[in-house]
Amino acid sequence: MNIIIIAIGNELLNGEILDTNSRFLEQELAHYGQKVHRVVLIRDDMDAIETEIKRCIGEADYLFIMGGLGPTEDDLTRYAVAKALDQELIQDLNELKEIQKKFEAYGHKMTSNNERQSFFPSAAKNLGNPIGTASGFYLLERDCNVFVLPGVPSELKLIFQDSIVPILNEQWTQSIVINKLIVKVIGVGESTLDTMIKEEIAPKHSIRWEIIAKAEGVFLKFYPIDELSKDNWKEPLQQDLERHLGHQIYGYDSDDMNEIIAKLLLKDKLKLGTIESCTGGYVSKYITDRSGSSRYYVGGMITYTNDLKNRLAHVSSKLLEQYGAVSVETAEAMARGAKKALASDITLAITGIAGPTGGTPEKPVGTVCFALLDHKNRLTLKKRIFVGDRSDVRVRSLF
Repeated sequence: MNIIIIAIGNELLNGEILDTNSRFLEQELAHYGQKVHRVVLIRDDMDAIETEIKRCIGEADYLFIMGGLGPTEDDLTRYAVAKALDQELIQDLNELKEIQKKFEAYGHKMTSNNERQSFFPSAAKNLGNPIGTASGFYLLERDCNVFVLPGVPSELKLIFQDSIVPILNEQWTQSIVINKLIVKVIGVGESTLDTMIKEEIAPKHSIRWEIIAKAEGVFLKFYPIDELSKDNWKEPLQQDLERHLGHQIYGYDSDDMNEIIAKLLLKDKLKLGTIESCTGGYVSKYITDRSGSSRYYVGGMITYTNDLKNRLAHVSSKLLEQYGAVSVETAEAMARGAKKALASDITLAITGIAGPTGGTPEKPVGTVCFALLDHKNRLTLKKRIFVGDRSDVRVRSLF
């Protein structure tokens, strides 16, 4: 099965935004056991888009085209698709009414250029758009299934789930389950894990593996060498890995760290509170990204300045002067002060130097100190030095 993705937009090639849509499609298609053959990024250029569409239709069984369905002059995708397939653009009057209704609901006046979003190639099936005005569409051209989608990630995801998944389910009558085990590890580097697997794990198991480093840890993907093996290879491997890695394994397969945190807190009926400095609210945002987090998360403080650390968390000026804002001593004082102020059972404190300025030889950029005070007043202190830019340091502090 040959699957190709075309992502269209100058902003993708200028480095203004990341192409997260291709990643989403790759992950969704993997549920069917399908792999994307290639991803092509193209500027907003009519000839280039048309040429690439013609080339890909000649190669692909499934072609996903994303972006360029907006109302402006540089939104060329619907015109390029029609030209590449030698089809006329036909206005869908029902679609025009839907667009008008959405503008009325938004309390905005529809401008004339939005009308172009109601035109589709003559053989296209309208896939709709539950939340936006750029509806996707579907065509079958020379045995190639062509899906054309808007570039806004939230809109693309909804159209994929609501309109494309039913088509794929009908064509791919049975999902192909990839026989694999994903092990999620934190606190151990890629090279250490790779060496451990080669020397301690692989000799006892008929497996191949991949190692992927992510912000939330290192993901180990294991596959049986015999693709037709049943799942009975997983349990012995899992037990062996747990003997070597213990609590540094935080999950398997679809396990999500945020979900795991929630389950642990809810199980013991504990409330979490946070106090942050260098992360500026990253931890609070991450926790509250999960719906229902108010059941176990009381809230947090962002004490970015020493003055606020003193006034809100009662970190003494003497301690700050003696040890500095970035120290395990200050992190501990922040945790104790925040626990009292927030009335939380467990409190996490983070203070550090995200950079690019502020570092010293003793405390270089990337130095981050953590304090965790639990419901039994047991204290855990950590100090780490992360490598990377400001964003890297803040994200790595989160995990």
